[in-house]
Amino acid sequence: MLKINDPEFLLMKKFIEEHCGIFLEGGKEYLIESRLSDLAIETGCNSFQEFHYKARTDPTGRLRDRIIDLMTTNETLWFRDASAWEYISEIAVPDIIDKAAAGNEVRIWSAAASTGQEAYSLVMLLDEASKKKGLKSIPDSIEIIGTDISSAALLLAGAARYDTIAMSRGLPEDKKQRYFKQAGNIWMFDEDLKKRVRFIRFNLQNSFTPLGKFDLILCRYVTIYFSEPFKKEIFAKMAVALKSKGVLLLGATESARGFSDDFDISYYKNAAVNTLKGGVP
Repeated sequence: MLKINDPEFLLMKKFIEEHCGIFLEGGKEYLIESRLSDLAIETGCNSFQEFHYKARTDPTGRLRDRIIDLMTTNETLWFRDASAWEYISEIAVPDIIDKAAAGNEVRIWSAAASTGQEAYSLVMLLDEASKKKGLKSIPDSIEIIGTDISSAALLLAGAARYDTIAMSRGLPEDKKQRYFKQAGNIWMFDEDLKKRVRFIRFNLQNSFTPLGKFDLILCRYVTIYFSEPFKKEIFAKMAVALKSKGVLLLGATESARGFSDDFDISYYKNAAVNTLKGGVP
């Protein structure tokens, strides 16, 4: 494994933050060493200074993308945080179904989709709620997009094929039996419901305008990796991307408090619900 010195750490730290927003504090040298050493050696580099130069000057951008994939933490599981999913199941989903059944377009964004478990967890709840309302399927006026900066994670999300370990992390047995088919050690998500999510590679540093407006944004366990100035920027852009009275849900360890005045923060049981103030059109 390559060792990184202080000047090299500053170079790589700046490169990573510039291209994906991840902020590495001092003391995180081991993260770069453990995640990028093999790639640096694979590309023929004998030091991180040489590796940084190669990444900077790569005209294809492929080396940059591989660095981003390796530095991105794709930790995810089904129905992560019971309190958040209680709010989604008991409040958000019924409201979404009612709006859609009345002919309104409803748009939902899983803003750090990783390998797809969050988006597909939502799809399962929407399917159950639709059936309870007597509908044959989820209304077509509901659009769900999932974005992530990691192309490797999105490839897995789009395939919707999960191994036994991934299936064991938070997925209730009844949903496993209802929505998945097993082929050896691989479980495949329902083919029709898989099509309800559109996955797009997207960098949260970019403008959100091309994505349009959303009723619900799930941006969970991603802002914890960003600097304070970038958190403020993210929340400001999220506010603009929400429809009137739209809702932003963050991870249990995250908060918009102190970074944005655009949201009213309320609680449903133990879940923090960030509702856009004022009704931005």
